[in-house]
Amino acid sequence: MTQSFSENTQPGRKEWRAAVPFALFAVSAVTLSFFNATDISLLTAVGVTAVIIGGLLAGNDGEYWHTIFEYAGSKTSMTAVLLWLMVGVYGSILKAGHIADGLVWATGALNAGAVTFTLAVFLFSALFAVSTGSGFGTISAVSLTLFPAGLAVGANPALLGGAILSGAALGDSIAPVSDTAVIAAATQEFDDSGRTAEVGESIRHRLPLVLTAALLTAAAFPLAALWLTGERHDEAAAVQASPGGLALLLPTLLIMVLSLRKVGIFTAIAAGTAAAVVTGLTLGLFTPADLVDVSGGSVSGAVVSGIAAMTGMCVLLIVVVAMSGLIIRSRCMDLVIGALDRRVIRSRRSAELTILLLVSVAGILIAAVNTIANICVAPFVNTIGRRHGLHPYHRTTLLATGICTFPFILPYSGCVLLLMKGIEASGCATDIQAADVFLTALYPWILAICVTVTAPPHPFLQGRRNAKRPGEQTTKRINAYTAK
Repeated sequence: MTQSFSENTQPGRKEWRAAVPFALFAVSAVTLSFFNATDISLLTAVGVTAVIIGGLLAGNDGEYWHTIFEYAGSKTSMTAVLLWLMVGVYGSILKAGHIADGLVWATGALNAGAVTFTLAVFLFSALFAVSTGSGFGTISAVSLTLFPAGLAVGANPALLGGAILSGAALGDSIAPVSDTAVIAAATQEFDDSGRTAEVGESIRHRLPLVLTAALLTAAAFPLAALWLTGERHDEAAAVQASPGGLALLLPTLLIMVLSLRKVGIFTAIAAGTAAAVVTGLTLGLFTPADLVDVSGGSVSGAVVSGIAAMTGMCVLLIVVVAMSGLIIRSRCMDLVIGALDRRVIRSRRSAELTILLLVSVAGILIAAVNTIANICVAPFVNTIGRRHGLHPYHRTTLLATGICTFPFILPYSGCVLLLMKGIEASGCATDIQAADVFLTALYPWILAICVTVTAPPHPFLQGRRNAKRPGEQTTKRINAYTAK
């Protein structure tokens, strides 16, 4: 067999061919993002086509396809797939229980003015996002419900939109059931054994940072509302809701507590899902048929729709992980990161800033779906971090927070465009534009500043590590920490 994936040689012409599939996919994803044509099925088809083209370029090199299958079925991809499927079911059950209606009722019960209501929209959007793990789902639900109610009390439209985006970004950056948390943890390795970071522990590590940004945002929104709120708008459509769905916040709290107490994320989500089912059935929020219904030769219900909603993303993840395996095994990534080491990364701190820069660029270029940007940049974060001794949990913090900034504020991003569609569908008489929320989505901006200035390193890994892989002492410290 040819030496196309040799570990003892520098990447040559044949080795660089291994990077073609990933490059084709990245360029296609960026292009589709700018044309607002990002579709999971289409991206999957692009990825599969890119892999086939790479196989044709590799000729009879069996190592190419061996690498594809090895990484497609790796622990990284399978962990994320199983978590996503469980999360899809959990989020779908919460929606069937009308958790959004409960939050709308709570907001209306405050009987608040424009300033307080704007803050409430941010907080309740964050609660919804933490509960369901879906930034897109949060934006869709809240833009159709709380946005019209906010206009009715005279809140500034751009600031309301920014509050919704901020809440969605907050939930995405910290929720144990969010795809951001799953990808960030599943892709950051301790060593060559393939052991990756735990979701719960990674959340515990970045919790102080996220809470700091959240508190600063909660303080900033009332001040911004006082400054921007103008005259009362025409009356908006009345929003009808009931409080029952609020009870489904308890299963989310259970998942958070179990995760922070170092219970395995699979166990935590399973317990939360069971609690949600029992709570919903007991309170009459849904019926067994709402969960699974077999009738007329077809199957439907929250469980089925939850699995279906995640299937496309799971397949796409497997394809992208397989393509990233090619550039890792061929050592093309080593060459790229080696160039960064020689010209850019001079210290441990510069390694952190380089990671944040790469994550930000990925979020800007692939802003249509920040999950795709997360998947694409994660292997680079893992390699740079390991070379410079950044603990896996520190890397998950940089990745999970950095990817929740630009995709939530750029006018062409999927989140902002979805917000515009939701506002249009709500029938509100407002002339808000996508560019209006660029500065009013306060949380992503504050989070970006906080993570750049104060991202907490792991206590066992202070100082620069010059080795290309964690040294013996670093490995011992990591093992000692994880054994606790």
